[in-house]
Amino acid sequence: MKKLLLTLFIACFTVVFANAQDAPKKPTSFPWNKAALTEIGCNPDQIKKIATIKKEATEKRTKIEADATLDEKAKKTAIKAVVKERNEAMMAELNDEQKKKVEEINAKLKEEAKAGNQ
Repeated sequence: MKKLLLTLFIACFTVVFANAQDAPKKPTSFPWNKAALTEIGCNPDQIKKIATIKKEATEKRTKIEADATLDEKAKKTAIKAVVKERNEAMMAELNDEQKKKVEEINAKLKEEAKAGNQ
């Protein structure tokens, strides 16, 4: 009986300990969602254009990931190019004040992530 209880205790402890390791990750860059865009002062037209840019970039990324002719390194390079193009296009939709706010938020989130990793 003692062995059974000890085994159950160890099993429960192991499960609890393993689940405790999965802490939710905090974002390290500006989220580009509707709430965040509204927070920095984007108008509905800007939000719509940015949503379209994100949708097109997602479609391009999906096509790249599905392309069997590319090796992993080529896929990674192509996806990086799509992400860079997407970010530049989204930033182009913002005015100077909004760009400054995005850069401030990015810097703050990166600083928090850096502090959290130490």
